[in-house]
Amino acid sequence: MEKCQKCGNMSVNDNGECVVCDESASVNPYAVSAAVTDSFPIDDISSTPEAEEYSKIFVGSKYYSFFPHGRDIPKSWNWAAFFIGVFWFIYRKMYLYAAIYLGLGFLLTGIQSMLGISEVITNVISIGMGVGAGVLANRLYKQHMDKKIAETLAVAQKSEIIPALKAKGGTNLIGALIAFGILFGIIVMSMSAMGI
Repeated sequence: MEKCQKCGNMSVNDNGECVVCDESASVNPYAVSAAVTDSFPIDDISSTPEAEEYSKIFVGSKYYSFFPHGRDIPKSWNWAAFFIGVFWFIYRKMYLYAAIYLGLGFLLTGIQSMLGISEVITNVISIGMGVGAGVLANRLYKQHMDKKIAETLAVAQKSEIIPALKAKGGTNLIGALIAFGILFGIIVMSMSAMGI
């Protein structure tokens, strides 16, 4: 990541976009304070191993599953996201993406019910959603990771960076299992209501 000239964060992604600010932002809540800059020279992050080390701390033990060649270059396909979509997003603490994915699933089900769309078409669309998740998941995860790391570096003192990255990153297995239980319960109740 490179330093953003507007906000001062190490938050410019591979597309040259700052993940914590934009042109219309009059006040940047993630501006780097003097205390953070003094405790860790933020200009040096992109030219040192710390940038990748922060990513490894954030991702956890599966870092090389996402970035097999290192250097935060994401793998082009994610089988887990393809097969279990919404639960994978929750597992990786990407709650907004999980909500969008789940919302699209419910929308698809509603449209099928209201318009009487063939189940074959619905299944093809569902597979398309899975393929989309498989293709995009690692890139979306990298953007999510870059944003969370930039937010952390902007507000945390040097001694707080590693614990904060571990807390914001990693996984949420309990959340994914709870979501699975809730969805399974909804499916069972729907099937009993329809007499299946």
